[in-house]
Amino acid sequence: MILLLCTALVVIVLIESTAGYFQKLMFARVGHSATTDVLEQTFTHLQTLPRGERASGDVIYRLTSDIKTMRDLLAEHQQKLVVYGLTFVVTAGVMATLNLRLTLLGLGVVPVIWLVSWHFSIAIRTAARQKRTREGAVASAVHENLSGLAVIQAFAQEEQERQRFHEQALESQEANVESSRLSGAFNRTVTLLNTFGTASVVGFGAITVLDGRLTPGELVVFASYMTDLYKPIQNLSDQSARFLDSLISGERVLEVLQTAPRIRDKRDAVRAPRLKGEIVFDRVTFGYEPDMPVLRDMSFTVSPGETVALVGESGAGKSTILHLLLRFFDPWSGRILIDGQDIRRFQLRSLRSQIGVVLQESFLFRRSVFENIQYGKAGATAAEVRAAAKAAHAHEFIEQLPNGYDTVLDELGANLSGGQRQRIALARAFLRDAPILIMDEPTSGLDNATESELLKTLEELTRGKTTITIAHRTSAIEAAERTLILENGRIVDASPLDRRVS
Repeated sequence: MILLLCTALVVIVLIESTAGYFQKLMFARVGHSATTDVLEQTFTHLQTLPRGERASGDVIYRLTSDIKTMRDLLAEHQQKLVVYGLTFVVTAGVMATLNLRLTLLGLGVVPVIWLVSWHFSIAIRTAARQKRTREGAVASAVHENLSGLAVIQAFAQEEQERQRFHEQALESQEANVESSRLSGAFNRTVTLLNTFGTASVVGFGAITVLDGRLTPGELVVFASYMTDLYKPIQNLSDQSARFLDSLISGERVLEVLQTAPRIRDKRDAVRAPRLKGEIVFDRVTFGYEPDMPVLRDMSFTVSPGETVALVGESGAGKSTILHLLLRFFDPWSGRILIDGQDIRRFQLRSLRSQIGVVLQESFLFRRSVFENIQYGKAGATAAEVRAAAKAAHAHEFIEQLPNGYDTVLDELGANLSGGQRQRIALARAFLRDAPILIMDEPTSGLDNATESELLKTLEELTRGKTTITIAHRTSAIEAAERTLILENGRIVDASPLDRRVS
């Protein structure tokens, strides 16, 4: 009998451990798989939102910390809820078979605990949201500081930035302390109610023993079950803050997913055919803020293969024309036509894939030089990439880099000069070989000798392409076939030689 009992004990523990292992593995697999899907969906959705829609640091925090916390909800808390719930139900059932009256007395505190939980859950959820928001603000401050480090150092603002960060860190600390305080208060309240329930059962049970309706042994056994009855409730209160924190993190991730993009394909949008490049702005009015138009009833036409320079003071609307052409925004009124078709009829990707872009800010990825140039045309061969680099007069300095085209650039291309970054951006646009080319100061950051060489290359590469260039330099204006001068969101009919502005 002893051997049988020992063997049974080992077998039971082995079965329990094996079942627990596979249960934990199953919940972990489901939780991680679900959150990975959400992460990918959120990342994909972010690429449809306009730039600056949300603070970058806060978005990064949501995609890392909030996703991880949400994973805990699916992989761990869900499993614990199942275990605690089953334990409570089974224990209450066993106790009811032993003594229904004492069981009902012990369960009498459960409604009170539920009311207390409901009250605290509201406060804890509010505190958890505040905590996650403050932590997101800290992440945004770090991201902004790193992005603007050169400006901070140039203006000797390190101490001011440290003080600003200190204040934000203190706010985050206070939010965390408040969340911990509420969680602790809830936990202690549940402990007190559990103790009151146990004391009530033991007190009433003792009276029942004295009356002879219950034996002392039965009371001891029942009291031990009371511990098992209240233990799941106590464990849930211990996990309450983490559980609600996970819920809030899930809500914050869903907020990003539920943010509707300003620009999206219409239901009847079609794939753009190979474009010829005729561009028409037909009475276009647009602004970034309500009642503050940047472009006012603007109309102009660019013929296929024509090169046009946009000239005007800062704020005249030059960059806005490029943004509208790329459909980063849609006009308030009027139409933008390409080859006689409203660009809103085209699918966004098919439209943008036929427009080569060189922006004033030459953004480069933390990848190899080869990958940065190849970004202009997916699957481009090494020969095509090198040809584009040579056309942009970038090949020579690329070859002198430590690993040539395989050299991995620092963040934002910080290990290159401004002129070198611009030439790589130009190579990327040339590789695209799109029928429409838009450029924002394509020769900015280049010395006179390089600019002279590049302008000759630009003339050759833009031949046959519809090209719109934002220009301030005389050389860029002279290279254009036509110049449009902008003033206060309108095109004025004046000679560029007489009315040139910077």
